[in-house]
Amino acid sequence: MGALRRSVARLAAARPALRAGAAELVATELGTNLLRHAHPGGYVLLRKAGDGIELLSVDHGPGMTGVAPPVTGPSAPVPGGGLNAGLDVVRRHATEFDWYATRRGTVVYARLGTADAGADGRWRFGGVNVPLGGDGESGDAWTVVPGRPSAVLVVDGLGHGPAASVASRAAVGAFEREPVTDLDRFVRRAHEAMRGTRGGVLGACLIDAERGELSYAAVGNITGRVFTGARSVHLLDRPGTLGTHLPVPSTRVQRCAWEPGSMLVLVSDGIRSGWSLEDHPRLAQRHPSVVAAVVHREYARPSDDATVVVVRDPGRVPS
Repeated sequence: MGALRRSVARLAAARPALRAGAAELVATELGTNLLRHAHPGGYVLLRKAGDGIELLSVDHGPGMTGVAPPVTGPSAPVPGGGLNAGLDVVRRHATEFDWYATRRGTVVYARLGTADAGADGRWRFGGVNVPLGGDGESGDAWTVVPGRPSAVLVVDGLGHGPAASVASRAAVGAFEREPVTDLDRFVRRAHEAMRGTRGGVLGACLIDAERGELSYAAVGNITGRVFTGARSVHLLDRPGTLGTHLPVPSTRVQRCAWEPGSMLVLVSDGIRSGWSLEDHPRLAQRHPSVVAAVVHREYARPSDDATVVVVRDPGRVPS
């Protein structure tokens, strides 16, 4: 518990939007709930988010039973006592709050600081990136750049640890430095940016909501799916590695329909290929970070870094 509080305090120290002590209090409540109610235990994930931080408490339960109601946000009540009473403390301090529970376990999401800029606009997104062993630097990275079109990236540096992280951060830098409007051109930029590192693989999407189209290009084993209502489209990987001395691998852009209510899920190869949302009723209605945490909890490989990114167009919530 002390290690969790210290980690949160370090992360919150440079976030001016956070009230003094609020992040540590929320982390303490989430950690205490895991120790008291989650058997065989769980973990808390945290990351910087805008001018604040996001925390995700994840367990294998049983904790609370029954799926969370479809009402979210600071005004959503959390009924009952015990575990639920602790979550009410978290809810009061969070600018965004959501949770999802089945007999498989519980995931609790809390954002501290200014609410996500995309929450009241067209896009909602979130993700988890968990390093091998649950600690240290991850060789994976992800980013989402909302816009017209919106751009999404998942990258996996070869191997694990700091050197792999250098490679993935180089690709993210190339992605964020200038707008991405052509996936083939971006792949070439990423290839050059990753030279001098150990290299890696990536998957990138452009979502043009006005045209109703998602475009996807991958080099290496980054895959995904687009969910629209009861339909889903698989986004396929393509052999290759970026950042090596070899020529840039060829890309093949895959396109599919994107509608209001569609949801994108991109995963690194740290997630088993058989992942599915079918066994998790109404999960697609939850905050994208909650969706990502459940997919990671259920399908992560213990031998690799693992990343899940979820982007949803809330024009209509998928069923």
